[in-house]
Amino acid sequence: MVTNSDAAHTSRREAGTESVPGRDRERPPTVSLCIPAYQAERHLQTTLDSVLAQTFTDLEVVIVDNHSSDGTRDILENVHDDRVRIIRNAATVPMVDNFNLAIRESRGRFVKLICADDTIEPDCVATQAAVLEADDGVALVSVRTDFIDDEGVLLRPARGLGGIVGHNSGQTVVRRIVRSGSNPVGPPVAGMFRRVDFDRCGGFRGELLFPMELDLWSRLVRKGDFVGVPRTLASFRIGSDSNTALTSARSQLAQQLEFTSRLIHDPEWQIPLSDRVLGRINSYDMQMRRSLLFALSALRASRRRRALGSEKGRERPG
Repeated sequence: MVTNSDAAHTSRREAGTESVPGRDRERPPTVSLCIPAYQAERHLQTTLDSVLAQTFTDLEVVIVDNHSSDGTRDILENVHDDRVRIIRNAATVPMVDNFNLAIRESRGRFVKLICADDTIEPDCVATQAAVLEADDGVALVSVRTDFIDDEGVLLRPARGLGGIVGHNSGQTVVRRIVRSGSNPVGPPVAGMFRRVDFDRCGGFRGELLFPMELDLWSRLVRKGDFVGVPRTLASFRIGSDSNTALTSARSQLAQQLEFTSRLIHDPEWQIPLSDRVLGRINSYDMQMRRSLLFALSALRASRRRRALGSEKGRERPG
């Protein structure tokens, strides 16, 4: 007979991973905070500090180091908190696989995925978990998000949840996604969902990488309702060297339009023609805004590098 523990060990061995356990609980925690990390040394400590400062205490933190070659391992070796479990991949796997591994190693009823350069406010987990605890019919809860640059300086405040604040049906959320031409639900750090629904809907899919989390959100709201909490409880980093920044604007737009087309042609959602037309127009507008935001982040980073270089030049003896 294979126990759950044996199955988990076998899964890790087959995937070529090494697990460093945290506290061995007889009862699984209510919430799992899952952090997929790759070459994350620059911001990982800030992310960990925000996660471990939560007022909600019945949680675990699952970190999967995707075979990083920078200082990520050193940071993780200095984590001494029995709520934390660290898993190290023996080889680098695709980003979508690392996201799924982080969540599938979790044990909590509720799950939140936090990229290794994002942060959450101290009461973020408590606020979202309370919504899921109070209503079994809710599959996904999201909060507003600040957009910050490489150095944590604010780019745009309180983003997300346009038209979907409060309790909404999946139909309302999907119509808003199509109509907005963007992601009104928010990035991964904004959401919290039930582990059972994640498993039932198949987890993250990597066919369209740019709208990957939006694809997950749209499948989760097939399982239940959505609640948008009108508070800014997370920060999403617009990194100048992030995957999104390195994806061309044309590719981002093409993937967004393809994803929207799939929602439109899904008979479950019955998207009206007016939403389809407005959504296509908005897709181009939102792509331009997104490109400008990443350009601003890159410009700030370039100015900081130049300023740092000038300071070092002045410090050299003549």
